[in-house]
Amino acid sequence: MNQLPPNWISKVLGRICPAHMCDEIEGDLFEYYAELCEKKNRRYANRKAFVFLILSAPGLIVKRKYHPPNSIDMLKNYLLIAIRNIRRQLGYSTINVVGLAIGLACCIFIGVYVVQELSFDKFHKQAEAIFRVNISYETAGASGKSYTTPTALLPSLRRDNSKVATGVRVFNVSMFSPVVVQKENTKYQEERFLYADSSFFDVFSFEMLAGDPAKALAAPRSVILTASSAKKYFNDEDPLGQVIKVDGDDYSITGVLSDVPDNSHMKFDFLASFSSLRASQRETWWSANYATYLVLTDPDLAKEVESDIHDLYVKNLGDQLGDVKMGFDLMPLTDIHLRSDIPSEMQPQSDIRYIYIISAVGLLILIIACINYMNLATARSAERAREVGMRKVLGALRKQVFYQFMGESIIITTLSLIIAMVMVSIFLGPFNHLTGKQLVFQDILSGPVIIGLLIIAVFVSFFAGAYPAISLSSYAPGQVLKGSFKRSVQGSWMRKVLVGVQFSISIFLIIGTLVIYKQLQFMRNKKLGYTTENVLILPTDNVVNQNFDRIKTQLERMEDVVSVSSASESPTDIGGGYALSVPGYVDEPMNVQAITVEKDFIETMNMEMLFGRDLTDADHKQATLEESSDRRFSFIVNQELTKTLMIAPEDIIGQQVNLNGRQGEIVGILNDFHFTSLHRKIGPLLLFIEPRQFNKIFIRIQPDDLQKTLLSIEDLWKQIVPDRPFVFDFMDDEYNAMYRNEMRLNQVFITFSILAILIACLGLFGLVSFSVEQRAKEIGVRKVLGASVASLFFLVSRDFSRLVLISFLVAGPLSYWLMTQWLNDFEYRTSVGFLPLVVAVSCAIVVAFLTVSYQSLKAANMNPAETLRSE
Repeated sequence: MNQLPPNWISKVLGRICPAHMCDEIEGDLFEYYAELCEKKNRRYANRKAFVFLILSAPGLIVKRKYHPPNSIDMLKNYLLIAIRNIRRQLGYSTINVVGLAIGLACCIFIGVYVVQELSFDKFHKQAEAIFRVNISYETAGASGKSYTTPTALLPSLRRDNSKVATGVRVFNVSMFSPVVVQKENTKYQEERFLYADSSFFDVFSFEMLAGDPAKALAAPRSVILTASSAKKYFNDEDPLGQVIKVDGDDYSITGVLSDVPDNSHMKFDFLASFSSLRASQRETWWSANYATYLVLTDPDLAKEVESDIHDLYVKNLGDQLGDVKMGFDLMPLTDIHLRSDIPSEMQPQSDIRYIYIISAVGLLILIIACINYMNLATARSAERAREVGMRKVLGALRKQVFYQFMGESIIITTLSLIIAMVMVSIFLGPFNHLTGKQLVFQDILSGPVIIGLLIIAVFVSFFAGAYPAISLSSYAPGQVLKGSFKRSVQGSWMRKVLVGVQFSISIFLIIGTLVIYKQLQFMRNKKLGYTTENVLILPTDNVVNQNFDRIKTQLERMEDVVSVSSASESPTDIGGGYALSVPGYVDEPMNVQAITVEKDFIETMNMEMLFGRDLTDADHKQATLEESSDRRFSFIVNQELTKTLMIAPEDIIGQQVNLNGRQGEIVGILNDFHFTSLHRKIGPLLLFIEPRQFNKIFIRIQPDDLQKTLLSIEDLWKQIVPDRPFVFDFMDDEYNAMYRNEMRLNQVFITFSILAILIACLGLFGLVSFSVEQRAKEIGVRKVLGASVASLFFLVSRDFSRLVLISFLVAGPLSYWLMTQWLNDFEYRTSVGFLPLVVAVSCAIVVAFLTVSYQSLKAANMNPAETLRSE
């Protein structure tokens, strides 16, 4: 009698049963089925077998989804083998781990920096809907951009434009002169003082610690302090409701804010009510000194609002615009820090191009570190070949061997990441000094950075481990175990290419460093048309201006003081625009730059007069006449203005002009000087006297005894204006601050160039060491046959020297082109030249030579008896 179960039971069992358990379960089921047939009948046995399948199916299906025990054992074995290989080859493993750790640390530093730069102003709740109004202008003579707008713009938009939900005007009074804040006997000169409309907190989301945001800026002479300022003036005392003096006027403290975040383009310590300003009472379309921020009902309506603003200007100014072409741009709040190209921002901003450059540098260094791992892993392939062959003979699939070597890569990367985090915690302070940031270790533990680290770790593990894993898992076990395995020519060629890539990157970074340094030196040594050395700059206000004649007279009596004057702005960065009319030469007003100065300004700045005369006391008196109809101004112009107007220098002296309503004549021509960054071309400029319009005092001193001179000037200051703190800057520091971004970029390039070369040399040292090990017998035979130490040294090192030269041929032209593009951003610039290229390749050759020398000399001096003993 047939006592086997139906075929469908065997098929179902085969489908749901784990492969390694199927035979055993099927055998047990057949025995059980036969017993049931003997005791009862086949029908009963079928029913019982069916119930058995139903009850067993869930458990069998679950077990089928689990990896069999031998897979877990295999993973444990892979891990054990990986750790054993790392310990066995400790030298090479150390090179891999240290190189990757340095590369990862660089990436972490740069990643945190980039995340922080990209996060500017995104903490505001309405950040995506907030825009700032920027204005551009263009005339026959000049063009420019500004973020300042007239007082009338925002009220007009609020009344008549439904696309604008709300907005705020902000006035940076510190842009003109510092503000003196006094609380009883505590007095400081504050340089971060803003005025803003009462709608400020309807636009921005700065955290209010005390006070009502809706009312804090409503009343005139109200002021909000940041937490640090409150601590500075009141210690632990509650400042709310108390009174401080601001430039001599009483202001009531109506609120306390958390300190402004570092990632805000708008930095301030004091925020006063806009209604405190006299100018705020008048809605005018000419006085453009205020930043206007708008919250749009829909961010997509920005272009339409720009058009509406243009219409408002045309409507309210009409023919007064003349041939001045006005443009309006609503810049997203989150773009201001990195994408603004306005010369004089509220605070110094960065540049998105530098973010791209620094990010690329970090990626290049990480690539160099990954190449080290790839090269050393594939170079040691012969040592691992028998292991791979044995695994394949014992049944390992290629993918399993691939996973094994990828596992080793993951372990190396994990160790490197841990060491990199330790490096970051140690060197975070120097990195902050390098970049001007105030990052803390907690910033690295933020969500975006952690996600970025995980992505980088996965990328490094795969990028560094994929090529060695693919290469090693491809070996044929038959050839390996028979001893007929030979090194791949393609693999050797690939390693040379990767070493070449490393040194190409290193040479590029060296060239970049040298070119940036060369441009910085060019800017430092460029003849600006005035002196920046030994010039003190003292900020002024109304009280100081009223006492300026007395201060100047007393200062000029000091033997160490060369000259004294004052002006509305520093000659390093003259902003603002004026409308100039020249009858008979310019039909419509042209836009120019202008600066109000006192007499002796040209002498103090050591500028060069080309034609005409300097400004005098008579010009000062003429500009101060009470009747405006009798008031006349004398103007000195630069060469560029005469070129723009196409008037001969001898013809322009005595020419009648009108500058924003100021009638007068040109009395002198000044040699062109750089009154803004070297990124921009020198434009038309006028100098004239307008009393009480000065924000800075300039004192040129002898450099002999600087400390003594400063103490004498401070004593004099305290005698004449005791209520004003003595605060000063040096003009050369102010000039250098204009190129802070370039200086930091140069420091970043220097630092990472050194690290890139260090990582590349670590890899090169490992490859040379391995090459010497593999060629030990060849070197021994050559030495027995009479080869000299010099010839053996050349034998070992020549291939690597060639690689450096080939790397230069690749990196040199590319670096030359890229750095030329960077220099094109400067109107006045140096050239790349050939010196940076020569220095870069020389450095690379010397460093590579020194790296190779130790192992090469060691191999050349090796005793051949030790290497040939087995032969």
